[in-house]
Amino acid sequence: MSVLGVGAAAATPFVPPTISAGGAGGAGGAGKAGASGFAKSLESVSSLTNQADAAAQGVATGGLQDIHQFTTAAAKAQLGVELTVSLRNRAVEAYQEIMRMQV
Repeated sequence: MSVLGVGAAAATPFVPPTISAGGAGGAGGAGKAGASGFAKSLESVSSLTNQADAAAQGVATGGLQDIHQFTTAAAKAQLGVELTVSLRNRAVEAYQEIMRMQV
């Protein structure tokens, strides 16, 4: 069953940012690819929050007639930020666990 948006076009589905490990080019290569993927993900989340801010401004000024656009933009931004915070917390936990290891 397909539900179309209120406007003329249907809303685009949310695709969460992903981090790809890249090729198997050794430890240094994988780290660079992971860092690059994380940077792209951060840019994606930043773009989502900017879109949500623009939609909020449109609602506040009366320029945005379809409130559903704002709602979906805000939900996408919230999910992206929650995912980013979760990844950051996991990375910090992993770092702390490595620091607790005895050699």
